[in-house]
Amino acid sequence: MANKKPLVSVIMPTYNCAVYLQESIESVLAQTYDAYEVVVIDDGSTDNTKLVLKPYMEKIKYIDLGRNEGLPTARNLGIQSAKGEYVAFLDADDIWMPEKLEMSIDQFMKNPDAGMVYSKHINIDSKSQFLEGKIRRRLPSGNIFTQLFFEQNFIICSSVVVRKEVFNKTALFDSGLVNCQDWDMWLRIAFYYKAIGIDVPLVKYRHSAKSLSKNRNNVLKYQKVIIDKIYTMFKDSENGINEKMYKKRLAAHYAKIGRHYTRMGDKVVARENFRLSLKMDPINIRTLRYYLFHS
Repeated sequence: MANKKPLVSVIMPTYNCAVYLQESIESVLAQTYDAYEVVVIDDGSTDNTKLVLKPYMEKIKYIDLGRNEGLPTARNLGIQSAKGEYVAFLDADDIWMPEKLEMSIDQFMKNPDAGMVYSKHINIDSKSQFLEGKIRRRLPSGNIFTQLFFEQNFIICSSVVVRKEVFNKTALFDSGLVNCQDWDMWLRIAFYYKAIGIDVPLVKYRHSAKSLSKNRNNVLKYQKVIIDKIYTMFKDSENGINEKMYKKRLAAHYAKIGRHYTRMGDKVVARENFRLSLKMDPINIRTLRYYLFHS
């Protein structure tokens, strides 16, 4: 008797994404891997989301929050209601390639100690047209915690599949985070488990004016929150973040903020952030040049 395929729960939070929702759901229904359930969490949409979903109601599990609670809460409710051995995330404006689930589950079969699998992506605009953009030549695999901490988040949420049991160790998404809650979650997973990167674009990642990630000031604010949170959580743990690593990461973050405000023309804020960066890492030549000559 053939082994039964493990069930994957596809978690789709949506908030006023009716215009993209059909294309996203159809990309799940077109998967070459057929052992899945689709859990759509309507996070208080006020557009015609329910009308778009009506033809799919027999194919999905629909959860209506009634009001806008935010992405972390919506994703958490999806995880809690999931029946699958694996949980896959798909934002309502993104699109999967047909082989997305099949290739992800295949990696779990080959890597039984992995807690998370993710993949490359391509960028699309609001009309689903390809956008040029810098994409990593190779995704890291294995123990990626330190690299993920020192770099900005390089894992696209809609590319991620997680063993559901992992959340018993890491806990769920932090509902107190307005932004960067996915980076926080991937870091916690990567601390405890290996991650596997698939060097094939399996997601079409949509860029639009509505995207949370477009609010640069908000992103920078919450990146600092995550840096502090992860350091506090794991500073006393084996293979965690020591004080020297923490200061180096803060220095890089403050320098990035300084460069951002330099581009924005706010030299006062830029200079203050370069000063904070140099306080943490006084011999960084690049930051010193910015401090002396560009702010």
